[in-house]
Amino acid sequence: MGKIHFESWRQTAIFHNPLKDGQLDTQEIEVRIDPLTRHQSTFNPGLEGKMSILFPETDYAYLEQRAEATRGQCFLCDDRWRTATPTYSTDIFPEGRLQRGEVALFPNLFPVAAFHAVVKVGDRHFRLPNEISADLLEDAFTVSIESFREYNRCHPSIRYFTINANFLLPAGASIIHPHLQLLGSPFPGTYHELLLEKGLAYYKNHGSCYWTDLVEEEKSLGERFVAQIGNSAWFTAYAPGGANEINAVWTKRSNFLEWGPEEIRQMADGISRALCAYHDMKFSSFNFSCFSGPVDRSLPEFRCLLRLVNRQNAMPHHRTDDYYFQKLLKNEIIVQRPEKLAAFLKGYF
Repeated sequence: MGKIHFESWRQTAIFHNPLKDGQLDTQEIEVRIDPLTRHQSTFNPGLEGKMSILFPETDYAYLEQRAEATRGQCFLCDDRWRTATPTYSTDIFPEGRLQRGEVALFPNLFPVAAFHAVVKVGDRHFRLPNEISADLLEDAFTVSIESFREYNRCHPSIRYFTINANFLLPAGASIIHPHLQLLGSPFPGTYHELLLEKGLAYYKNHGSCYWTDLVEEEKSLGERFVAQIGNSAWFTAYAPGGANEINAVWTKRSNFLEWGPEEIRQMADGISRALCAYHDMKFSSFNFSCFSGPVDRSLPEFRCLLRLVNRQNAMPHHRTDDYYFQKLLKNEIIVQRPEKLAAFLKGYF
């Protein structure tokens, strides 16, 4: 038997259904358990036919209107960022900020970590997911990794870094202009710490890295595995933590300071392909987070990993897709089977 177990259990809901003329209705519910964290994700097959209720279609006219209404006040547009954003000490970054092409990195005015940077992703105020190119993302991730390297050099206690994105208002973005949020801290955040702790426990128990074992298991099964891009493996999450979750694992890298141009390009290429798929699935908003082990050492039990999920579509008065079930009970609803999503994604990789 393999080391990784894709566990699930089932329960049955029985009630008289008015949508079926009051007949007794039996609905089977599958609860999937994440093999590492024990997080629960719940799937009712009936929800697949209710996608238009759970995720109403994007109102593109509304998006265009909001983009036009906010462009004039956007601090990332028309070089306003050069005077409207703060700078780092020249001991860290000689110019106070980092720039590469249309990308610029600078401190967040209201940080939530010792290192909290914003990365302006391109000059255009508004883009759809399929308009965020791999080249643009490559520039954004290049300055991100460079900033981690330089900040850690000057402040060695800052060892735990993540690369994050909120795209459009339903995903928590305060501005429409595409951007990243980078965090660095002396200690990992709640979920980051959970990944590290569970990964270490798995390593002690099995003598191998959970993440490389997971990749091999997903490849062997083939149901959720999407593609291999260099040393990054892309697949859908067995027990997703958000709608249509896509994962990537860098099987030979445990922290961001081990990354070079190849890993950066792999992340940019994979995310760009995934966002094109989201767009064709009629989703317009997303979040992602990429996690690193502590950058002062290489951990045999950890590998860099990415989690990408779509969020509620942009429309006036959109309903949130994050409610008591996710926020307080810490569970997730599966809106379509990860295996079905993986089959669709393969056409984009």
